[in-house]
Amino acid sequence: MNKLSFNKINAVDKFDFIQDGSDWFLTFQDKIFLTPNGNKVFIPNKNIINFARLQFRDHKIAIEISSKLIEILMKFADKSYEGKGIYVDEFIKYLETDLLFYRVISPNNLAKSQTVKWNHLINLIDSTFKTSWNISTCVMPLEQEHKSVQEIKGYLIGLDKFKLHVMSYILKATGSCIVTVLCNLKKIDAMEAWEAVYVEEIWYNNIYNDPEKDKELNSKMSEIDLYFNLLSYI
Repeated sequence: MNKLSFNKINAVDKFDFIQDGSDWFLTFQDKIFLTPNGNKVFIPNKNIINFARLQFRDHKIAIEISSKLIEILMKFADKSYEGKGIYVDEFIKYLETDLLFYRVISPNNLAKSQTVKWNHLINLIDSTFKTSWNISTCVMPLEQEHKSVQEIKGYLIGLDKFKLHVMSYILKATGSCIVTVLCNLKKIDAMEAWEAVYVEEIWYNNIYNDPEKDKELNSKMSEIDLYFNLLSYI
């Protein structure tokens, strides 16, 4: 077994998986890989193995994106003894101040685009869970209806822990619990999620055409796409 510093690993295609009894583990150069905390990287759902192998072998995929998959598995291995509550609590914190609840009022075209995209997503969540949400154009925190928050919380509690773990990466990449839940429900795809949460950055970059910003936005899209695709295998 080898214990390597993940930050120093560039040879993503040297990763693979090995079966030990009924369990599967992540390997590096044919040896079971350990996290910095010394934990074996157990694969909680064998359906993801073929997907992961494709990610490791496809040299068209940026190493930064492929490495994210390894990071997800490593972090889950180190959290394997913790309950689902740590994930659910994090989701609810995001939900209570969800990105979609706070709107700009200008420029006018941006405000319209944001309203159309975000109202659509809120309508999707409302039609699914019978919820309702307060919207604001101010930065002051909003108080949301307890019943609506509890509906989403109840849904999250019922999910598999590894699914919650993967969803937590979408949560951080998008800043929206609602967008994350809709991704898991397959009500929206990765592109819709990206266009919604980065609507302001995309709008401004269409005006200023900054190559560095364009590269950053494309990287975020690839990241969200990885998480979305991984969810579909769980």
